Amino acid sequence: MTTQTQDMMKVNTQQRNRTMIGIVIVIAIVGVLAIILLPNLFGSGLTDYSGLGQTRLPDGGFVIGNPNANVTLIEFADYSCPACQSYLPTMDRFFEEYVKTGKAKFEYRIFPTHGGETTRYMGQMVECFEEQKPGSFWVAKDLLFQSSMRGRYDETTARTVANQLGVDYSTALVCADDAQQVDMDVEFGRNLGVQSTPAVLVRYGDSTPQFITYNGQQFSRGGAPYEAIQAAVEAGI
Repeated sequence: MTTQTQDMMKVNTQQRNRTMIGIVIVIAIVGVLAIILLPNLFGSGLTDYSGLGQTRLPDGGFVIGNPNANVTLIEFADYSCPACQSYLPTMDRFFEEYVKTGKAKFEYRIFPTHGGETTRYMGQMVECFEEQKPGSFWVAKDLLFQSSMRGRYDETTARTVANQLGVDYSTALVCADDAQQVDMDVEFGRNLGVQSTPAVLVRYGDSTPQFITYNGQQFSRGGAPYEAIQAAVEAGI
């Protein structure tokens, strides 16, 4: 082998090494950027629930907001339901303008549709997370919506959420065998005429919840537009 050939081989080897190093650096940079940008891309999606009254109704329904507020907005939803995910900005706006200001309460009911048995299982688990760590139900709601929107929604998701919440997954798993809140929510919804998600109803005081009617239209499917929610809430304040 000639000296010239050896020199060329060394050059090629050096070029390959530099290329591999460059690829490794690029992959590392992409990974770091993903960690930085993904939360911004999806939004943190985590509402600050601290300082807000959290209660449960006689049938176990989860309610958050000023206990003395006369108006309660009730949402029946499924974490995995695409329409529910699209409806989140509307509910977030209601939460910011009415729940955080003490003007209204928010009642969240799990009603499995798109997610089927997986959502039923998630509902059982979040009920048990709440038993271990009060306040977990509401944070878990946000985490499960986030996870589902990112395409990670199966039985392993509950373990991930448990870790994020700082609760014991194994304990919750045992508890879930006897958890019945999802069944209560479904029965409650069906008795009210809920057939799909999202479904939004309003309750004034202790009256029977009713679908929102606005400008002569009743919104019994797909969630009411914000102006309809606003009008319904303002009517009871």
